[in-house]
Amino acid sequence: MKTGYLDQALSIYQDLSRALTTKDLSKKILQTIHSRSIAEKASIIIKSGDDFILKAYKKRNEEDIHFSDEHIQAEKNELPLAILRQIKTPKSTIVVNMDKVNEQIKTDAYITEHQPQYLNFIPLWNQDTMIGFLMLDQYQNINTPSEQIKFLQVLAPQMAILLQKSFFDITHQEVKEEKEDIQANNTQIKGFEIQAIQEVGQLIAATDSLDKMTVTVYEKINQILDAKTLDIGVVNKETHMLEFPATYDNGNKLPFNSCSLNEEDRLSTLCIKSNKPIHINNFDEEISSYLPKFYSKFDHEAESAAIQSLIYVPIQYKNETVGVFTVQTDKKDAYSLQDKILVQGIGSYIGIAIENIRLKAKTNVQSQVSEEQEEQLTMAYNALKNLGEIGQDITSNLSIEGISNTAYESLNSMIEAPLYSMGIYNKERGVLEITTNIENGEKLPPKTIRLTDNDKLSVICFKQLKEIVINDIMVDYNLYLPDQELPKSELSGLPQSLIYIPLIGKEGTLGFITIQSYQANAFGERALNLMKNIAIYIGIALDNALTYEGLEEIVADRTAELQHQKQEIENSRDQIEQSYKNVQLISNIGIELSSDLNTENIIKTLYQNISDLMKVDSFGLGIYHHRRQEIEFIGAMEKGKQLPDFTHSMGDNTRLSSLCLRENKEVVINDITTEISNYLDLGEDAVIDVKAGEMPMSVIYIPLVTKEKLMGVISVQSFDKNAYTDRHVDILRNIAVLSAIAIDNASSYEKIERQKEELQSTSQKITQSIKYAKQIQGSILPNRTLIRSLLPDSFIFHKPKDIVSGDFFWFLEHGNKIFISTVDCNSNGVPGAMMSIIGISLFREIVEIRGIVCPGEILEAMNTRLMAHLNQSTSDNSDSLDVSMVVIDKDKNVMEFAGANTQMARVVNNKFFIIKGSKHTIGGDQPQKGEAIKFQKHSFNLDEDANYYLFTDGYQKQIGGKDKGEFGKENFLKLLYQNHKEEKTKQRTAVRRAFNDWMENELTQTDDVLVLGFNPSKS
Repeated sequence: MKTGYLDQALSIYQDLSRALTTKDLSKKILQTIHSRSIAEKASIIIKSGDDFILKAYKKRNEEDIHFSDEHIQAEKNELPLAILRQIKTPKSTIVVNMDKVNEQIKTDAYITEHQPQYLNFIPLWNQDTMIGFLMLDQYQNINTPSEQIKFLQVLAPQMAILLQKSFFDITHQEVKEEKEDIQANNTQIKGFEIQAIQEVGQLIAATDSLDKMTVTVYEKINQILDAKTLDIGVVNKETHMLEFPATYDNGNKLPFNSCSLNEEDRLSTLCIKSNKPIHINNFDEEISSYLPKFYSKFDHEAESAAIQSLIYVPIQYKNETVGVFTVQTDKKDAYSLQDKILVQGIGSYIGIAIENIRLKAKTNVQSQVSEEQEEQLTMAYNALKNLGEIGQDITSNLSIEGISNTAYESLNSMIEAPLYSMGIYNKERGVLEITTNIENGEKLPPKTIRLTDNDKLSVICFKQLKEIVINDIMVDYNLYLPDQELPKSELSGLPQSLIYIPLIGKEGTLGFITIQSYQANAFGERALNLMKNIAIYIGIALDNALTYEGLEEIVADRTAELQHQKQEIENSRDQIEQSYKNVQLISNIGIELSSDLNTENIIKTLYQNISDLMKVDSFGLGIYHHRRQEIEFIGAMEKGKQLPDFTHSMGDNTRLSSLCLRENKEVVINDITTEISNYLDLGEDAVIDVKAGEMPMSVIYIPLVTKEKLMGVISVQSFDKNAYTDRHVDILRNIAVLSAIAIDNASSYEKIERQKEELQSTSQKITQSIKYAKQIQGSILPNRTLIRSLLPDSFIFHKPKDIVSGDFFWFLEHGNKIFISTVDCNSNGVPGAMMSIIGISLFREIVEIRGIVCPGEILEAMNTRLMAHLNQSTSDNSDSLDVSMVVIDKDKNVMEFAGANTQMARVVNNKFFIIKGSKHTIGGDQPQKGEAIKFQKHSFNLDEDANYYLFTDGYQKQIGGKDKGEFGKENFLKLLYQNHKEEKTKQRTAVRRAFNDWMENELTQTDDVLVLGFNPSKS
């Protein structure tokens, strides 16, 4: 911790120690917490056994503190008891985040009422005694910073000492008050007894030992009554024994003795257990009423068998039995009731005296501890003060030698260190340089230690960042070097005590510091702590010193570097300017290339721009055709003229273009007569064949690659030797990247355009085919004239999703019956239209040819025929139909309905009914293979004026509305009911408008839609 913090901590402790009362001390502690932290509430908690007492607390926004004079256990809503009972006696701060606790903690009364986000418990320890906690509440989602908590941890031991001392003063005062209360309670004793009790009580209270108290009581009580034998027994809770430190019999003091509190044949233990007086005036006759099994053993006085009268009274203090008091004599009927009351009164004073003696002994111990702690704090304060001054002296040095000497002088002013060394790590040499080496005040020559010497304690300290403490070289040496033996011949001359501490700076380990002595056990804990602190100061100082000492060298090196850079800048200025122009030109080339998607235009743009950057007698860009394995050169130029298009085969080993692209390899030649053999194996007598143009002398070929795909090759050539430099190659390499992208884009664009034209042509053909299919579908569906003739009071809302529909309707008048059906294919568009053709064909076959007229039987036959028609029993075809089938029998004035996975709505007398069909579909996946499926039939009398509605599920599934959800079945049925009294044309309009309004902002219809409403009684 910083020196300034330690000074502040000592100043705060001095201020706290001036508090005169516990309340004043508590107030100062809470004010300190609020001034040194962001805690929103601070509390002082005292631990009393397993209980916790809330002594004081203060909220940040309140001026006064809440202080309790009483020493009672806290209520459930005053402290987080669920947490306190778990953490018990921690040595370090406990931080509780309410987001990470279990439900038991969250339901704690304090947590639910006050709702803190964080609770911090700083333990208050006075050496090995735990006084309690400082509790810091945070209600926001930010806890008290760790630095603030660490500072309060430094203050915690001093606060604990002061709080404990304050509580002992209070306890002593309570004992005095208890004494006064007991005196007031003795008003029942009259006359001489009262005066005697008060006189004895004053003498008892003035005694400072049990022995003196027993003598005093024995002398004074015998002036009042006959007490041949007197004894005082004191309860020892730790041993569970009753101890008699001084027994008097006939004026003689008997030896110390004791008995177990569990013994059952003693009047003394009986008196304590029953917490009642024992009064006997005839021992032989009355003893059996107290001890039925008494066998001539009279308590601890074996030789006092002649005792005839006795009184035992329990000694109590604060409702707790602390001992027993007895007077005895060998005379019968010696003690009256007044004598018993007198003995009880004296027993009360004895209880106070016993507690006073105990408290005094405890106070003496505590006072001694407090004095020792005060002395330790004073020593700590002086040590910290000296350490702070030492730190300032060390860190004020800017040389390694000054730092080392100051550290040595400071150490020797506080401890005796005959040998002292400091080693600094030399990174360049890989050694530890012992710059300061002092023995008994004399400086020894500098030396170095190699980091490879792993048998050196200094190297272990440095490499492993390990503190090494040896109190006896013979005993502790092998703890650090287990495989190394000390040279026996040199043992007498070796230091016996050693401390090594690593020196750590910002950049890592800087070295080590060591003190040594020729005496064993020369350095204690104080020396080790002092070394640790000084090592920290040395680390800080070395960081500063190394920076300062290396500054001139750094400045000189930096100046030389800047001069060199300046020279380089001046030498390369023209090149940089030219490079900048080239970069600008390349950037412009990239912009031009990216804006054009025509291959020929791209090649022309490249030629024009590259000619401005280098000498180009010949230029060519070849496009690679993978399928043909050819490189096609389009628009190649030579001496400003365009050459005819030509191709090179990828398998032609005499072509540099083929080699470049095949091996994805750059070709750079400045003299083709001598360098061509580096690329092509043409043989000694081979002649280079030039089919177009003249022979170039300088040649560059760069492969065009984009996205790991070969696009082609770009080449520039000159008739002069050594026409191209590395800079030209770099430029062309960058242009090749842009060219590959441009060619790829152009190729993709041309491909897309071709595909677009093909798709448009295909789309037109498909659309024409679908429109023709619509005509076919329309021709086989019943026309509206037929429908109106069969069902005058009806409407149909049919809206296909695509050009053709998978939802269709079928009407037929056959004999005296009208057949009506609505069908939903499980496919839309063309597949659905094909299914509709099959469905209508099957309807006609079943009704007109086979003569089946029952709706349930029609559906059964339809199911069998469709599965056979589509081979569904032997194939994976799962096409199916949802069918509503209605048959109106005019002769019988009856309408029958059957449904395959459909429903029919019926409205009669303003009541709405849903008529459910069977759950099975027509065709598709059947749950019972090979078994005929039955479809239930429903019959209705046409005399009832009822409206019926058949529909597919497309209307309900349409996406739309504000929430982009489905229209829903409930809304759809509600729509039908709300409009059932309207004319059928108005009903259709309402259904159509509701549908269009629902999908107002939707461009896509979800499914085919079909709704049929009719009133058969009006047909």
